[in-house]
Amino acid sequence: KVGRLIKILTKKRAKQQSFASNETLRTMNEKNPQDENSCAVFYGPYPKYDPMPTVTATGDDDDNTSKTDYRDNGTPDEWVTRDGRMIRLTGRHPFNSEPPLGLLQKYRFITPTQLHVVRNHGAVPKLDWETHTLLVGGPVAPNPYEVSMDELVALPSSEFPITLSCCGNRRKEVNMIKRTIGFNWGAAGVGTNVWKGVPVRELLLRAGITDQDVMDGTKHCEFIGYEDLPNKVGPGPFEDEVWGKLVKYGTSIPLGRAMSPVFDVMVAYEANGEKLLPDHGFPCRLIIPGYIGGRMVKWLKEIRVLNHESKNHYHYHDNKILPPHVDAERALREGWWYRQEYILNELSLNSVISQPAHNETLPIALNITKTFEIGGYAHTGGGRPVLRVEISLDQGETWLTSTIDRKERPNAFGMYWCWVWWAISIPVADLVECREIWCRAWDSLQSPQPTEPTWTLMGQHANHVFRVKVHTKENESGENVFWFEHPTQAGQQRGGWAERIGDKFKAAGYGRIEYVSQSE
Repeated sequence: KVGRLIKILTKKRAKQQSFASNETLRTMNEKNPQDENSCAVFYGPYPKYDPMPTVTATGDDDDNTSKTDYRDNGTPDEWVTRDGRMIRLTGRHPFNSEPPLGLLQKYRFITPTQLHVVRNHGAVPKLDWETHTLLVGGPVAPNPYEVSMDELVALPSSEFPITLSCCGNRRKEVNMIKRTIGFNWGAAGVGTNVWKGVPVRELLLRAGITDQDVMDGTKHCEFIGYEDLPNKVGPGPFEDEVWGKLVKYGTSIPLGRAMSPVFDVMVAYEANGEKLLPDHGFPCRLIIPGYIGGRMVKWLKEIRVLNHESKNHYHYHDNKILPPHVDAERALREGWWYRQEYILNELSLNSVISQPAHNETLPIALNITKTFEIGGYAHTGGGRPVLRVEISLDQGETWLTSTIDRKERPNAFGMYWCWVWWAISIPVADLVECREIWCRAWDSLQSPQPTEPTWTLMGQHANHVFRVKVHTKENESGENVFWFEHPTQAGQQRGGWAERIGDKFKAAGYGRIEYVSQSE
C-alpha cells in the first residue's frame, strides 16, 4: 500500500511540475511584443534581411533583383538568394560559408541573417510552408502526431538570442599544422540571431511524454532532417538500422535535456523577426542553445523519442574529438567513430581578435602618443557566461583585462547562450616592443583557453589562444607603420602567419613536428 501511494504521489507531482513549467513558459513567451521587457524591444531593432548584390563572373556589380549568385548557376541551389560577401569554403557547391571577420565586428551582437554562418552537407531542400509538416513522437510516445507549419506557429513560443558556431570554426589554423579531414573554416564561422520557435518540451508533452519518462536516464530525443545525403561509409554497425545509399541528417540528445525548460531547446521558424532563410533551415529547424551548430538539424522533419541513443549515420560519422594520434585510416580500422565518449556536443570556450584586422596598418609617428583599441568576440557553451577576456603583449608573461560588452539577459534559470564582444585600449607606444597580441577568455568554470593547439582528425574545437603578429615596415608613402597579421584567412584565400614554416607551431599533441617546405 505504501509503495502504491508513493507511485500515485510521484505521478501527481510530476504532472503538477510539468503543468507549472509549461504555464511558466507560456506566460514568459506570450508577452505583449511592445512590452519594454519583450525580446524585440530589448534586443531590437533587428538587422533586416537585405542581401548585398553579388558580382558577375566578370567582376561587375550584379543589379538583378533576385540576388542569386552566378556561382550557383547550374547547381541544385541556383534558386537560393545569397549575400555576395559571404566567403565560400567548399567551392560552388555545397554552400559552406562565413562572412568576412570585419563584418562581424561591424554588426557585433546581432548578426544579419544573410551574413550568418552556413553549413550545408548537400543541396538546400526546396520546401513549402503550406505543405511541410513535422512528425512528433516516435516509438516511445503514447500520442504521436503530425503538425503543419501554421499549427506549429500557433503554439506557445519562445524568442531569445543564441550564438550558433560551427565546431570547425578556426579549423584552418589546425590545417596549417597537419591536414585534417575538414575544410578551411576561418575565425568567422559563428553568428548570433534572435531565434523564435516552439519549445521542444511543449511538443513532446503534447505527444504524451512526461517528466517521469526522463527518470530512468536511458531515453533520447532524436531529430531527423528532410534532405537525403550520400552514405560514404557503408551499411554501418547496427543490424536493426542498416544505412542505405542515401541517409538523413540526424542526431539525438538525452531526453532530459530536450524536456528541461532550463536548456531552452526549440524548433525555430523565425530568425531576427523574419521567416528562416533557405540556407538556415526554412521552414523550421532545431536550436539547442550552448551546443555546436552540427547538432542543430535544419529542415527538420521528425522528432522521435527513443529508448536508446540515435543510430543515425551523422550522429556517429561527424563531430568527434578523437585523440591526436588517431588518423583517418586508424579511425575506420579500429572503430573509433563508434566510441561515443568522443562525441562533440557543447561549444568550447573560444575568443578571437577582430580588431585590428588582418593586414591593417597603423602609422607609428602620427599615433605614438595616442591609444589603440583592440577587440573581438568570445563565447562558451553549457549556458555558462564568459567572465573575462584578456590580452597579452608579451607572449603570455603578463595579461591585461578587457571591458566586456554584455548585451544578453540570462534566462530564468541563469543560463547564457550568447557571445560577448570585448575591447581594450592600449598606448600605441606599448606596441613598439610587441611581437604578438594574444587573447584568451575565461568562463564561469574559471578556466582559460589553452595556450597551444591540439591536432585532431576533424580539426574541431580549435580554441587555443588567438595570436595576431605585429610587424614594423615602411609603407608606400615612406612612413613607418605597424602591420598586423592574423594567423589565417578563411577558405582558399592566401595570407596569414601560419602559412610560414618558421612561424608554425612546433607541437600539437602527437609529437615534435618537422615541416617540409613545398619547394622541397
